[in-house]
Amino acid sequence: MIKSGHINMKLTLSKKSLTSFLLVSMTMFSANSFGYTPKDLQGIWAMHPLNNGIANLVEFSGNTATLHPVQCDFETGLYTVDSIEKSNFKINKQNQIELYNEQGEFEQALRIISITDNQLVLEEAANDTIMLKFHYNKINKLTPNCIKYKK
Repeated sequence: MIKSGHINMKLTLSKKSLTSFLLVSMTMFSANSFGYTPKDLQGIWAMHPLNNGIANLVEFSGNTATLHPVQCDFETGLYTVDSIEKSNFKINKQNQIELYNEQGEFEQALRIISITDNQLVLEEAANDTIMLKFHYNKINKLTPNCIKYKK
């Protein structure tokens, strides 16, 4: 009987340890998944091109986002860059990048799905039922990615 009591005590301790571990892990996961800062975005990001050839570049520096609108021609491999757009940005508690024009007026919000050292995934509501996802690779210089990705 002493042996079975000893086993029960070990199982109880193991269950408590596992519960504590899970609580700590969930707390750390929550903190990481909701704790993006402007520092996480710093650098130049090249968007994977959309089917229509849009493959924007965005550069985050401090609290400024500079958008280089790129239109790729998949047949020739050439591209054009439209007028550069600068915005101030902040990241809200819902992990959204909020973009503001030079007058401080809100313009757009993009939800951060994930960020790693070299990849960024953003999501934007096109309307009430359609969500658009944008995939980016971190790059060292302003060069668009005009290679069409297969689905």
